[in-house]
Amino acid sequence: MSHQIKTFYVIHHSHTDIGYTDLQERVLENQANYIHTVLKLMESPENQEFRWNCETLFCVEEFFKNASQEEKEQFCRLAAMGKLGMSANYLNFTDLLDTEIYKERLAQWQAYFRAHGFTMNTAMFADINGISMGCRDAMIDNGVEFLYTNIHCHHGMYPLRQNQNAYFWENAQGKRLLVWNGEHYNLGNALGVRPNVASNYMCQNYLGKDGMLHDPVEELHDNLDRYLTSCETQGYPYDFNITSVSGVFSDNAPPEPEILRVIQEYNRRYGQETQLKMVSLQELYAEIRDKLADAPVYHGDLTDWWANGVGSTPYAVKHYREAQHRYQLCSRLDSKAFEKYPQLARTAQDNLMLYAEHTWGHSSTITNPYDTMVLNLDMRKNSYASKAHEASSLMLGRIAAEKGDILRYYSTNGSIRVCNPSSQGGVKPVEFYIETCVLDNAEIRDAQGSPIPCQISDHPRGRRISFTDTFAPHEEKSYTYRQLPKEAEPLNTRQCYVGAERIRDIVNSYDPETYTLPYGFENDFFRLSYRPHVGVTSFVDKRTGREMLGDGEAPFFTPMYQRTAIQANDLCPVYEDRRLLGRNIRGQHAELYIGRLETVSIMDRGPVFTQLRLSYSLEGTVHADVILKFYAALPRVDFRLELGKTISSDIESVFLPLSLRFQDSSLYLRKGAEAFRPGVDQLPGACMEFYMSDQGLSYVAPQGGALIAFPDAPLVYFGSMSHHPIRLCEGKEEDNHRPVYSWIMNNNWETNFKMDLSGFCEFNYSLWLTEEQNPEAAMDELRENTFDPYVLIVE
Repeated sequence: MSHQIKTFYVIHHSHTDIGYTDLQERVLENQANYIHTVLKLMESPENQEFRWNCETLFCVEEFFKNASQEEKEQFCRLAAMGKLGMSANYLNFTDLLDTEIYKERLAQWQAYFRAHGFTMNTAMFADINGISMGCRDAMIDNGVEFLYTNIHCHHGMYPLRQNQNAYFWENAQGKRLLVWNGEHYNLGNALGVRPNVASNYMCQNYLGKDGMLHDPVEELHDNLDRYLTSCETQGYPYDFNITSVSGVFSDNAPPEPEILRVIQEYNRRYGQETQLKMVSLQELYAEIRDKLADAPVYHGDLTDWWANGVGSTPYAVKHYREAQHRYQLCSRLDSKAFEKYPQLARTAQDNLMLYAEHTWGHSSTITNPYDTMVLNLDMRKNSYASKAHEASSLMLGRIAAEKGDILRYYSTNGSIRVCNPSSQGGVKPVEFYIETCVLDNAEIRDAQGSPIPCQISDHPRGRRISFTDTFAPHEEKSYTYRQLPKEAEPLNTRQCYVGAERIRDIVNSYDPETYTLPYGFENDFFRLSYRPHVGVTSFVDKRTGREMLGDGEAPFFTPMYQRTAIQANDLCPVYEDRRLLGRNIRGQHAELYIGRLETVSIMDRGPVFTQLRLSYSLEGTVHADVILKFYAALPRVDFRLELGKTISSDIESVFLPLSLRFQDSSLYLRKGAEAFRPGVDQLPGACMEFYMSDQGLSYVAPQGGALIAFPDAPLVYFGSMSHHPIRLCEGKEEDNHRPVYSWIMNNNWETNFKMDLSGFCEFNYSLWLTEEQNPEAAMDELRENTFDPYVLIVE
């Protein structure tokens, strides 16, 4: 049969999953071994047309660790010739990635390859449903011109509402990356480019049949005819098409020379209809780029439908995010830190990237959570976060010692040096603790000997001293502290504000605050109202006097739990009910539970801050308290959710509302580069259900907005809390004004993401009022605000 499509390009690769099929280290050994195998294969005259594509640069890095000099030279020679495909994608990442680390690693490899005769100008990713604009810019800044994507539509979808097409992805500086929006990375396997010994779900999905013919070339011809006809009848415009293929129908698959034999025999029989051509990424780009010169140009986020996977391990992710923060803090405290401690820096970088890789666990994590391999992969994955945290902490400790930290925190009298690691100046909180139980009163003095009001509060290992002061960007200041005798706290029995039982519940002017605290709190910046069994009823921005509580199922500071009970009548209902979700994050019969505010208690009240505990009862938990910390001198609220989560095999999620209302505001997120408005600044047809963000979100508004940091739980969910038809991004302004929730944890997936969400943990947040009108500057301000002053005890 004659086709408009005359060339069908075949990209042979192994999809890199660090885990999923086997132990992570076993996968790495296999992937490195595949490159050794390919180098031997390509020495044979009969394999001169054989091509192999290294999907991820990390596997190349693993190969180079143990390769001989001769093998390294052969690798570079074949890559320069275009016979060995090179991808600048280091790993198939989630949006947890610190894109600056990726950018730096990519630059190192580009420098090496340039010195050996070639430059990587191509990249590919497989399986994952998107990458951040920070990843894109790391590629562009390192000379990458072409990205070949192979999105897996399981609980996800490709952008642009159709695949097998091209677009230019343009950044804020006007630089572009040509993207081929391809098919599933095993399309070639489903078609029979690698002959199948058995049918599978993809054969059914793509071809509508289960039966296999005896002649693999005839099978391929029949399948390819169906596929190309389908493309052409749907308006496919080009005279070529592209498929990826693996050595077996699996992830982490080996190279397979039989693929070349099938292609050669197909071309002998049917090459006059459509020619199959095994190519490297470099060859593919060279052959198609001129034909794609008029591809449309798009801006915005290629949102990852699989971002929700990180919510399956909320405790490890919290640990990882602190590792990231500590790593970044090192270079802020000492600009030469990574040069001074290269081994620690490299260990931190390697493990920060490994944990950000998308795979998470074993393929049977849900279907067989008891299996030893499931446990092993989970522990190994968590170890990457822990090793990154350890290396960053060791480096931070050495920097502190260099700066004079005596590494002792027992004396109730001493000196501290406080370093502002932020490029933002202004009033900032300073906190440190002393390991003692006898410190009830203290004095802080600055370098000029002037006293500064301070406050003593409990710490798990002793007593915490808190104060605020004004800092210039990156300024260091010195202070002394000393213990004072505990002050007597007699009641003024001549004033009508308190009874003999010491309860201050009388309306009065002598102590006009305490009697109001059971019902609300007010300072110069905020006014918060609440009632037990009713909840938070008002949250006012005192700059304008306007109510800030936004739309949604529950008000700010109120935890929520959602459960879809397992109902499927199936051999493995925990799998089947999750599969049936599609792109929804809950089932049609899901139940939503709003935390019931039981009590409000005042934990601390002093000249620096007031701290309140809002205790909730919440389904699915044994403990759900929200602690609020209002600063007297700062338009800032720190709040944290203390959560004791129970175990269940049901489909579960925990949320904390983040919706606020500001007049004419827009909400922004950022992932490495470019602040963007969810629902608006995205590729057409992208996911609008949920996102990750590096530091948090910003409400930018003409009369002032707010910044919200969520350092521990990077996922945010937008929109309806019920099962609903999935709308894809159309760039509508109204979609930027949907209710927004911190999505703290979930166990939605039926394969490689954890089911067990149980545990005890705190999840931290901070809110600042801001006057910033520029979205990029607002997100910069948010990032800088997350770096509070760092305290060194120096005497």
